[in-house]
Amino acid sequence: MAHAPHKYLHAFVAEATEQLEQLASELVRIEQEVPGGALWDSIFRRVHSVKGSAATIGLSGVVAIAHAAETLIGKLKAQQAKPERTHVDLLLQATDELVQEVQHASGTAHAPRADEGAPLALAARLAEASRVLPDLPAPLPAPRIVGQKPVADPGTPRLDVAFSLSKACQAPGARSLIVQRKLKGLGVLLEMDPQPAALMQKKGGVRVTALLATTRPPDEVRAAFDGIPEVEEVEVSAAPVANAPEPAPQAAEEAGAIRAVPDTAATEETRTDATVRVRAQALDQLLDQAAEVLHGIARLREAVRTLPENAATQFEAEIDRLRRTARDLHGRVMNARLTPFSSLTERLPRAIRDLAHRLGKEVELEVQGGAVELDRTVIEALADPLTHLVRNAVDHGLETSAQRISMGKSVRGLLVLSARRERDKVLVEVSDDGAGFDGERLRQRAIDMGVLSPDKLPDVTEQQSYELAFLPGLSTRDEATELSGRGVGLDAVKAAVERLGGKIGLRSAPGKGSRFTLELPLSVSMANLLLVQVGGELYGLPMTRIVATTEYDLSARGGEGFEARSLAVMGQLVRAYSLAKLFGLPSLAPPGPRPFAVLEVDGITFALSVDRLVGQEEAVLKPLFPPIDRIKGLAGTTVLGNGRPLLVLDPRGLHELAEASQRLRGAA
Repeated sequence: MAHAPHKYLHAFVAEATEQLEQLASELVRIEQEVPGGALWDSIFRRVHSVKGSAATIGLSGVVAIAHAAETLIGKLKAQQAKPERTHVDLLLQATDELVQEVQHASGTAHAPRADEGAPLALAARLAEASRVLPDLPAPLPAPRIVGQKPVADPGTPRLDVAFSLSKACQAPGARSLIVQRKLKGLGVLLEMDPQPAALMQKKGGVRVTALLATTRPPDEVRAAFDGIPEVEEVEVSAAPVANAPEPAPQAAEEAGAIRAVPDTAATEETRTDATVRVRAQALDQLLDQAAEVLHGIARLREAVRTLPENAATQFEAEIDRLRRTARDLHGRVMNARLTPFSSLTERLPRAIRDLAHRLGKEVELEVQGGAVELDRTVIEALADPLTHLVRNAVDHGLETSAQRISMGKSVRGLLVLSARRERDKVLVEVSDDGAGFDGERLRQRAIDMGVLSPDKLPDVTEQQSYELAFLPGLSTRDEATELSGRGVGLDAVKAAVERLGGKIGLRSAPGKGSRFTLELPLSVSMANLLLVQVGGELYGLPMTRIVATTEYDLSARGGEGFEARSLAVMGQLVRAYSLAKLFGLPSLAPPGPRPFAVLEVDGITFALSVDRLVGQEEAVLKPLFPPIDRIKGLAGTTVLGNGRPLLVLDPRGLHELAEASQRLRGAA
């Protein structure tokens, strides 16, 4: 019979996943930088936090690995030297195994366990690595800082303490503050997570862990909780002692740890950086509700127009006020969904390290603008494209150490990821100081593929040659490897960025490197639309793809076939298609000049004829659901102010549909 999941499993999985992602990044840093006590302390604290939380819900595999890793980390810190690669490899393997254990516990693992004994086997390897290291005394603590308790003696036993606050608890901050004071009376409180101040604005149902240095037995510490209302599931157990990092207060502060907790309750109560975890699904639902309120207000505005003028004026003033409030609510929910760029970059150092080692290269990763925020939907959609650009830079762009030395470059290649905000957009750049793109080779590949005519070669600039790298199926590799050379990648990156309503550009200089620039919207939930009418139906075209609008009289050109030959737009000829014929609708446009919307996608400019240009509308977009999401040319839906649903069109899909239809007509 299957056991019900622990009530704190969801919170554990979210917290552990975040801690392990950051742990992997810090292990890569400790290998590349001159190690400092603060970084070692942070690494130890993350492993210890995962272990303590896993112990409370009975994940023995996680506890075994984390416990052995703690001991190894303590000994490595005591060496006061850069760790060997074998030790970092082992700790990264432990991180991977911990991630797998967490995924199996949450039911999100992609495959069943290959070996049930893997966690214990890995714990044994970690213990053996610790055993062969010499026992060195831990660094002495720095002088005492005024207002803090003395650092505990390294020989004092440590106890892992964990307790839960019941869901009915209305003041978890006050309850945890009582526990904090009791623990301080029993020894030196080294850690407490979360702190009482962070719980002041929360409700109950919270799990708290602590690390206590004390000579008191565990039963006596456990007994201190007796009589404290709304405190339950108290667990006290021995923590590892051997060479456990015990940082000086200022080092702990640099690492973000809370060590030697101050006595003053006022300090706790005046902190204002309290945060709370909210499920992404809850924010999505709240955003939908805010959008529905905006739609309701728009429908109300339409209804008010039917009232007498003297009554409508007063109603319209109130509706305007309500609309401003609703838009502010929608904006606040959108801000709550914003996620820092660093959430994308935290997992990259490990991937870059492993790839560089496989290719025999040395790579330094520099991240700038990690605090810049984008909508969660944009972050999720950007993960794969950004990973591909980074892998592409390490594999294609950066040279080996020997090659760089022969060219007078530094031994280690530099890869820079940066993000910066410009008005309502975010610019993300991926640049390297490697070999750059070979324009001549790209042009030749394009000719071989038949997408570039040899007689057009003199007209192709060097910059236009670099843009050829985005063509589907184009690769400059002679042979495909497991990493690249199959011509699948940059075209998919461009498509993913443009699906978000963004743009991607490439600059390169031979021998100096290359830079990809991604121009992205802060959010994909709001969009400015050009409303067009075709066959009595209204549709929306994203303004980000509209180059211009114009009029042409097709009757003077011998009638309108599916393709209206070409139109002259801003000095260039572009293909034109009938949106009515594309959708199989009757055109209701009167004889004479007909409006056209000129669009640009994938570097191609084309025009769509419509019956009427209706105007612009700022809309809240909603995704399509199966099976409608499979229809080419549709991007989403929205609701107009009068309550009328509106289909939002996808310019890329429309162009592909038009080209396919034209080929079929030509074949017939």
